[in-house]
Amino acid sequence: MKDPAQSKRPRYVEIADELRARIDSGAYAATGKLPSERDLTIEFDAARNTVRDALGILRGEDLIESRGGSGVYLRTFERIPRDAVERLSRKHWGAGRAVWDSDLQGRDRQENVTVEKVDAPDEVAGTLGVRGEQVWRRSRVYHSEKRPIQQSTAWYPADLVEGTAITKRNTGPGGVYARLDEIGHGPARYREELKVRLPLSAESKTLGITLSTPVILIVRTAYDSSDRPVEVNQMMLDADSYRLIYTFPS
Repeated sequence: MKDPAQSKRPRYVEIADELRARIDSGAYAATGKLPSERDLTIEFDAARNTVRDALGILRGEDLIESRGGSGVYLRTFERIPRDAVERLSRKHWGAGRAVWDSDLQGRDRQENVTVEKVDAPDEVAGTLGVRGEQVWRRSRVYHSEKRPIQQSTAWYPADLVEGTAITKRNTGPGGVYARLDEIGHGPARYREELKVRLPLSAESKTLGITLSTPVILIVRTAYDSSDRPVEVNQMMLDADSYRLIYTFPS
């Protein structure tokens, strides 16, 4: 006889429990893919929103992930720990290590980089104090384990970085911050502003995610020792790919 307490459980929770049990038993291990939402609605005789709620539970437990236009798969990608304070420490880039080394901890990384001199967008120009002037823009899409994880666009005052490796695709050991330091404008402090929203259509395609997968928007401004803004970096992270960590002294 069915436990009365069990019968009061929401249908989507029951479906999530059944799918979780199947995942634990290895039922989907061969293909790594779950049945489509349509197939699950038929199997469980449930509304599509009920099935979506069930899948949402499993997604929140990091058991599954949705891939834009492809379906729902068992999750194999381990979230990237992004320690906002540690990763920007001078001890890393000052020693010739990439900021990303702190995040990926030995995992692979690929990036598509475009570098060009452009007119500064109004908001960026205001922050950098270069209204009416041009800036160097570095646009990148980062991948790890063949998965798009972040898109970023950074701007630098042209009068500051002209002729440096910052205007090249390969900025060399330690990256942009090491090159800024070499010309006497290394970052002395940073400010990051963060918000979360759903992606636009083009953004979801860039990151290979569904329109219902949140993205984390981070805008970082770097300042040199005279408190001059030397970089504005706008980043868009796939929220399903990251764990955000903040470590700082009391």
